[in-house]
Amino acid sequence: MTEQQATPTSLDDLSLARAVAEAVCQIPAVLELSAGRFAREGTYGPGEFVRGVVLQRPTPDSLEVDVRVVLAEQALRGGLAARRDGYHSNSNSGGFPRSGGSASTQPQQRPRARSASSNQLSLLDLSEQIRIAIQRALVQAGQQPARTINVFFDDVR
Repeated sequence: MTEQQATPTSLDDLSLARAVAEAVCQIPAVLELSAGRFAREGTYGPGEFVRGVVLQRPTPDSLEVDVRVVLAEQALRGGLAARRDGYHSNSNSGGFPRSGGSASTQPQQRPRARSASSNQLSLLDLSEQIRIAIQRALVQAGQQPARTINVFFDDVR
């Protein structure tokens, strides 16, 4: 058996981008993905464009993900079920690093100051939810966890 046959096949970048987009759009505070503020950003493939998800491979065995989102104003004001399904900021669901990199390079979690209303969703909490959802989608697709995940909040509506 050759090395190529022994390795499980991973999805192409367009399929991975679709999986990431679907996972991010499942988060209640995310209205939609954004194509960017100044240039059209996304993943291009034959006859298709996945808006707001950019996959980069700095080395053949690593993946970096940029995702651009539009948030629901109501979610930021009222916490719209934001802490459901294990996405609460006090957990590191799935054992994934918070912002890419290895767990050993991540600083220890420090307590965060509470917002004026404990029901409000912070951008830090939301970015963590998005990163966890992306890592889960990548693993479900047979991909190694991303080295870095950058989350850009392009708009609030």
